[in-house]
Amino acid sequence: MTTPVRNFEILPALHLSQSRLVDLAADTTSSKPVLDDDTDQLAAARHAIEHGAQWLHVVNVDASFDPHAQHNWALLEQLCQLPVKVQYGGGIGGTENIDKAISAGVSRVLLNTLAITSPEIVSEAIIKHGRERFALAITASSDGVVLGRDWAAVGGLNALTLAVQMYQLGITTLVHTRLQPDGTMSGTDLDNSRELAELSGMDVIVGGEVRNLEDVVACYNQPGITGVLIGKALQAGTFGIGDALDETRATLAFESGMPRWKEEQQTLRVRLRRRLSHTFLMRHVSDSSGLRVLDAGGGNGLASLPIAESGANVDVVDRSMAMLHDLETTAEASGLQDRISGHAHDIRNIHELFGTDTFDLVICHNVIQYSPAWETLLVSMSEPLKAGGLLSLIVRNWYSEPYRINVDSHTAEELPTLLERTRGPSRVFDADVLFFSASFLQEWLQNQGFDVLGDYGLLCRTDELPEAESPGGEQNLLDKLHALETAMGERAPYKQTAHFLQIVARKR
Repeated sequence: MTTPVRNFEILPALHLSQSRLVDLAADTTSSKPVLDDDTDQLAAARHAIEHGAQWLHVVNVDASFDPHAQHNWALLEQLCQLPVKVQYGGGIGGTENIDKAISAGVSRVLLNTLAITSPEIVSEAIIKHGRERFALAITASSDGVVLGRDWAAVGGLNALTLAVQMYQLGITTLVHTRLQPDGTMSGTDLDNSRELAELSGMDVIVGGEVRNLEDVVACYNQPGITGVLIGKALQAGTFGIGDALDETRATLAFESGMPRWKEEQQTLRVRLRRRLSHTFLMRHVSDSSGLRVLDAGGGNGLASLPIAESGANVDVVDRSMAMLHDLETTAEASGLQDRISGHAHDIRNIHELFGTDTFDLVICHNVIQYSPAWETLLVSMSEPLKAGGLLSLIVRNWYSEPYRINVDSHTAEELPTLLERTRGPSRVFDADVLFFSASFLQEWLQNQGFDVLGDYGLLCRTDELPEAESPGGEQNLLDKLHALETAMGERAPYKQTAHFLQIVARKR
């Protein structure tokens, strides 16, 4: 059965005061929000769209504080004319403003004070425009009390109570934000957001204080959480909207592709590739007993299981909870639970888990090709490696790609230009991957303080492998292919056009 793809969105947040961008978190105790730089709001929106944003979260800060403040409907209409969906809120005080927002092109109107004071108006608006055009916006204190205009408590009203009331009226989306009185980025209120999703039945978008990509991934891994707002972290330069969107798309691709990936792992082709990579790696490991090994982005740990079986202690770091759960099951079934540990963490921040000089070996197999920021990623993953420790790196081979082009999908004019492309579709996941050449990576590693010990080709022959003549003959076929591919994978010219390339290097 195919696992449905989860709906999860990253929404860049544009907070506007006097129609200018503002840093809303700079002084949350004041009714006069601190103006940010003069970045044009339309330019900021276009920048987010260029990096793949499909939604914008736009808030009229003035109207959030002052019921008499004006809405800039002309600006809002300009934003809505961009190729992006807009959710808009802040001082939507009645039917007239709801109608104007929707007429301007807003895809989803955020209701806050109106939901608290006039649920009958909300009900009428839903009947008129449809429930999909509205979301409940709750700003709450740390103990879950709803905050209204000027961020003052609203008579002790609980966030869950309000969410349930609005859900019964037909609203199914909730933007939940925790107020930070000091304006610091101290993390999301994920526990309460998750509880609101579970108990109210709403799809919850987490707002406020998303500090980094790890927070984004943590939100994704929670049931009922369907998106995050990112404002302050983008303004502060903590990470870019492009990085955040790439990270989320990659996560979605991995999670939705897991059933296909697990099927692929059992194919003769992938089993052969794993066996070959282990063979080439062990040529540089005299004794794996007692070694400390990091399998970075290792998923369910299949690449490092053979090393654990020979006595090494393995730490697998991956962002996917589903992968790590599979790792735990596999380790227990193999009796290796005492030698393999899984860690749910962003591999860009491995230094937060382990110090320098921790590992004797770092395995990075089929990981960096999924990240445009692969250099930063590889530096981070190799940081805990001891001097003299080994790095095993596997990537897609640039020189093999022309042999796998489907000529029926391209014109004669297009085909020669494909020789220059440096990225293409993944075989399993709904994501593009980068291509590398052995010479390029060798030079890069040498400049980063590594000595290359060996480079090898994995799967030098065609992707179409022969089938075993009988059920019991598959192991014999695997042994034969392994013998042939091992010989080919260490020799030119065969290794130069292998589907994957493996480099083993020692850190100086």
